[in-house]
Amino acid sequence: MNFVCIGFLGGSDLTQLSKLLFAGVYLACATVSANAQSAASGPTHGNWQVICPNDEKCRMAQTIQAKSSKISIVRMRVFKSAKPTAVFTFPLGIRLNTGWSFRIDRSKETLLPFELCNTDGCHAGINLTPRLLRSLRRGNTLTLRITDASGKPVRPALSLDGFTKAYKALK
Repeated sequence: MNFVCIGFLGGSDLTQLSKLLFAGVYLACATVSANAQSAASGPTHGNWQVICPNDEKCRMAQTIQAKSSKISIVRMRVFKSAKPTAVFTFPLGIRLNTGWSFRIDRSKETLLPFELCNTDGCHAGINLTPRLLRSLRRGNTLTLRITDASGKPVRPALSLDGFTKAYKALK
C-alpha cells in the first residue's frame, strides 16, 4: 500500500498511561475534532503543522493517508505539557487484538494496546518521556504497525522532519 504524508489540517515513557491522563487528552481531541472548522492553523515545520484552536492549547499534528483512497491511515497529535503526550488515531476496521507498535528509525519496536474506538477511529496515547522526545527530535522516521482486517500488517511511516521546530513552537 502506498502512503502520502500531509500536514494535519485540524481536528483534534513507554510506561502505562493512566486512564485519567488518556481520558483528558482524548476529551481534548474530541473537542478539537468537533470544532475542526474553527481551528486556527499555525505554521508548518517540515511535515508537522502547529494547530492552535480558539481558547485551547496548541498541538502539533501529522496525518498519513492512503494515496489511492485518501483514507486516513494514522493521525498523530502531540500535546506539550508537564507530561507531554502523543495521541494516535487509526481507522476503524483494523484488528484490535494485535495491538499497534512503533519504532524510531532502526530502534526496537514497542508494542502497545489500543485504548478506545469511537466513530472517529481507534485511539491510543503514549507519554512522551524525555528519552522518547529526544529520540523523536533526533530521528528521521517514526514507523507504526497495525494489522488490517485481512490480517496483513500495514506500516505507515511518519516523517520526523520538522518535529523539533514544531515542538518548540507549541505554547
